[in-house]
Amino acid sequence: MHCHQFFSEKRLAMDVTKNIARGRGVTLWRQIVDTLRADMESGALRSGDQLPTEPELAERFRVNRHTVRRAMAVLADRGLLTVEQGRGTFVRSSAIPYMLGRRTRFSANLHAQGRGPGHQLIAAQAATASAHVAADLGLREGAPVIRIETLGVADGTPLTYGILEFPLPRFTGLDEAYRRLGSLTDALMEFGVADYTRRVTRLIARMPTAVEANHLGQSIDRPVLQSEAVNVDAEGTPIQHSLTVFAGDRVQMIVQPDDDAAGHRK
Repeated sequence: MHCHQFFSEKRLAMDVTKNIARGRGVTLWRQIVDTLRADMESGALRSGDQLPTEPELAERFRVNRHTVRRAMAVLADRGLLTVEQGRGTFVRSSAIPYMLGRRTRFSANLHAQGRGPGHQLIAAQAATASAHVAADLGLREGAPVIRIETLGVADGTPLTYGILEFPLPRFTGLDEAYRRLGSLTDALMEFGVADYTRRVTRLIARMPTAVEANHLGQSIDRPVLQSEAVNVDAEGTPIQHSLTVFAGDRVQMIVQPDDDAAGHRK
């Protein structure tokens, strides 16, 4: 189990004896809810900690899995737990403040919160710009672009899934530079873009696609925050269109349109 130990064996035995009791007029699932809430309030369970599996909890509390499942559902409905598809159940973390300004940089945003950023280039390919993307990039519909699919993580937890598009032939090989350097800002510098700023950001909340939910490690019935943005170079020429989805309960967007406090590096 990652994060700190959920219960020591001694602590667990004490909690089961003291808090999970038959015939005292309080349902077992509610006693489990109260016990776990008490541990969250005391700090025995901290933000981001992973809980044991459902069978493990059933064994430890000496109840059936249905009882555990109901308790977990109540805690999730109250916003105290989050279930991440393929990863497990976690104490809900505080939302990460994410600054949106003229210079919005993923890594700088996370470093400012004392979190460790990470990037994964999932796929890259030559493509043609849709009418909408072409308009944002100042291109004709169907113009060639390089499309880069990325995953951004915070302290190992998926935070963003994005599709970035750059005009060709200007950015031919950008994907290789990004893969080699692990930084979009550094990769763009190899193509003569010493700095870039945000022209526009469009935000909307929606439900994720199956692909998005899978990459973010969340269920498909939890909303995401979509950020559609256009970046321009120092001359004001559009260089990037991005469509990024954020795990909705893991981030709090803070808009600072005239501030570049978000830093200069991604």
